[in-house]
Formats: sequence, C-alpha cells, structure tokens
Amino acid sequence: MAAAWSIREGFLAGPDPGALRRPLFYAALAVFTVVVLAEVGMSLLLAQTAVEPVSAAEADKLGVPLQVFLSLQRPAADPPGAGIGFLAFLDGLLLFTVLMLGLSLIMDLRTYGRVQGIITLIVMLLWVITAFLTAMLALAKLFLMIGLFVSAPFGTIAYLAMWGSFPKGQAAAILGLLLVLKIVFALLLILSQPKFLKVTGLVVLLVVSALLQVILGIIHGFLPGPLVSIGDQFWALITVVVALVWALIMLIASIPAIINALRVSGSAGD
Repeated sequence: MAAAWSIREGFLAGPDPGALRRPLFYAALAVFTVVVLAEVGMSLLLAQTAVEPVSAAEADKLGVPLQVFLSLQRPAADPPGAGIGFLAFLDGLLLFTVLMLGLSLIMDLRTYGRVQGIITLIVMLLWVITAFLTAMLALAKLFLMIGLFVSAPFGTIAYLAMWGSFPKGQAAAILGLLLVLKIVFALLLILSQPKFLKVTGLVVLLVVSALLQVILGIIHGFLPGPLVSIGDQFWALITVVVALVWALIMLIASIPAIINALRVSGSAGD
C-alpha cells in the first residue's frame, strides 16, 4: 500500500508513516486537540462575559413602560456568541482526519484498511446528524434575532436586552490565539513530513477553517455594536453548513473503502 491511509483514493491520501518524524506529528496532534477543546469550551468562557443590555433610561426614552422593560431582563444572560464555538464542527473534522493518520501509525496497515472505512462511516453519520440539527436550531435563532430587532420598540428592546452587546475584545483575543495555534499545528505537521502538503483534503480543510475564522473576526470588528450578535449567529450558521457538507463528502467517500474491505474479507474466506 503506497499510502498510509485513505478515506477515498484520490480524495485524501497520506504519506508512508515510516517517513514521519513522529514526535513532531504527535505534537501537531496535541496542538490541534487544544484548538478543538478550546472552541468547544468557548460557550463556558463566554458565559462569564456580561451582556450589557439597553439601560432603563434608554428604554424610557423609547416609551417602553418600566414594568415591561424589567420583565425582559434576565438575571444571567446567555452567551452572546456562537461563531467561535461552531468552528469546532469544522475543526473537529480536521482533528478526526489527523487522528486517523495517527491510528495508521500504530495499526497494521491491512487491519487499518479494513476498519478505517467503518470508523469514518459511523463518525461521519453522527456528525452529519448533529450538524444538521444544529444548523436548524441556529437558523431558527437567527430568524428570532432578526425578527426581534426589526420589531420596534418592544421587540427591539427584547433583542437589546438579550444580545445588545458583544464582547468584541475577548472574542478577538480568542480568535487570535486560535489562529496562532492553527499556524503552529500546520508548521509542526509540515516539519513532521513535508509530503502532508500533497494531502489535498487535509490542506483544503485547514485553509477553509482558517478562512472562516478570519471572516468571523472581520464580522466582529466591522459590524455596528447591536448587530454583531446577528452577524456572529449568521456566520455560525454558515460554518456549521460548511461542516455538514464536508462531513457528507467524507461519509460518501467512506463507502468504497467499506466495500473493498468486505471484498477482501470475502476473498480471504474462500
């Protein structure tokens, strides 16, 4: 077998594991694991960030009765953003790809060739279902946010109370750190084996991930304050849809590997 692993011939193919500098590869794997775990944990971190809703005085100027305004206030606001956390849907796919590479280092290649298609099929099926359901929920929330924002005055007040402020500085710091870690990951991976640059699927997925992250930072930086949460939610939806499409591609690509494994098993049993 010329390649250490493949999800589908011509789609993702890795170099011979014997040519890898394994410590650097494992370091790259560890760095990107930190990236995904950080993205998954962003909702917990952002939950500690106070949302600054419109003040009672501003509500009074808009003619909103004080009792109505107070009824819209919540003791603890939901995390104001979803864009950073949703990057985990795409970066999780990249981490899975790298993990499969690592698995090929510790398994007999014949055994690996039989199980990698099944593992990919199961993981991607679950990924597709989760991403689809999350996309539907994200779309519903986006419509809710837009609907409240344009329904002045009471709907607008409700929107401002829940999503009227966004922690731009904290989000920028997090995105900057994640981007640095992704660059470190890419460098470590290339140093472990320059031929990884020829793994088209891996390179494209990493570039798409970085591009989506950069655009998210631009959205946070350039939209007016009250609209940042809507822009963040919109880009979170785009991110999970991209991840859904990619997972579907990987799901479909795993089928030939399963068929080949079944053929090999059948031939061995004859």
